[in-house]
Amino acid sequence: MNFKRFLILALALCLMLPAAQAATKQSTSVIYNGIITRRFANSYTNVYEQMDSDSRVIKTMSAGNKIEIVEVTPGWVGIKTGSGIGYVMRHRIDVTDTVDKTVPDYPITPQEYYAVIDRDVEVKAAKDASSDTLSTLTEGARVSICGVEDGWAQVIHKRVYGYINTNDLTELLPVADDVATADNETPISVFTSFYSDNPDRIVNLGVCCKFISKVLQPGETMNFNNEVSPFSAANGYKLAPVLKDGETKMGYGGGSCQVSSTLWDSLMQLPGITVLRRNPHGANAASYLPHGMDAASGTNTQNFIFRNDFDFPIRIDASTHDLALFIAIYKEI
Repeated sequence: MNFKRFLILALALCLMLPAAQAATKQSTSVIYNGIITRRFANSYTNVYEQMDSDSRVIKTMSAGNKIEIVEVTPGWVGIKTGSGIGYVMRHRIDVTDTVDKTVPDYPITPQEYYAVIDRDVEVKAAKDASSDTLSTLTEGARVSICGVEDGWAQVIHKRVYGYINTNDLTELLPVADDVATADNETPISVFTSFYSDNPDRIVNLGVCCKFISKVLQPGETMNFNNEVSPFSAANGYKLAPVLKDGETKMGYGGGSCQVSSTLWDSLMQLPGITVLRRNPHGANAASYLPHGMDAASGTNTQNFIFRNDFDFPIRIDASTHDLALFIAIYKEI
């Protein structure tokens, strides 16, 4: 490791996750206003004492009730209650506006670093080597990182946080903090989503990644469905589960929505991208990402379309490895 990379890693060990993604439990500063979602209009939403559906229910709330959000995690939000802070499952709320203008608009999740794995690395459920292993990555995998806490790199693993011991990372590579001055070797945004071990679905993810890995000129639009279709065996796709009309069915190209969703999460971190069309999955959204961070695709009614409004080309670099789908966006100069 050269001195520059060593310095980056050393500095990163001192950083904490940005407040936008994990306000401390002691803080009651409101970062977002919201409501209990009306997607489940005929049911009540529980407010729990802890981020655990088995913990004590503090109160129940009706659809449309206003809430003040002080904490956001992949699966939960912390809200102000009469007695302090309570916790609501993320898919049970809608955000109406951003109160703290220093944080990103919900549900954008900034990724500060990424790592290229060069040995077996376990993604743990907590900052503890003895905690459960969520996934195992091997040489060649790439993973985006929210930030670093207490010597652990924090990642989003489906709807929870996962942790990688920084001692297992040879290099912790930065994401450019200024798009205007970025070079073509440092990504201007990255995002990773994790998926299940379904061989045919994994093939489909790889095919989609190949089709979207390209350069977009200033003013150029990408229509995701047009880019990756037709979904057929002749185009390299396999039969795999497809989420359609709230039901899981088998179809060629099953899994493409995870690629469009991960691409959306990468692009939403950038100010020069204009989203022309984005369709979320149904009320419970896609289980491989936090609620609100998905972009459905693959049908006549579901598609993801965006335009590069930067004054420079961007390059999309997408790949899959070891149950991790990684997408990086570069400034092409």
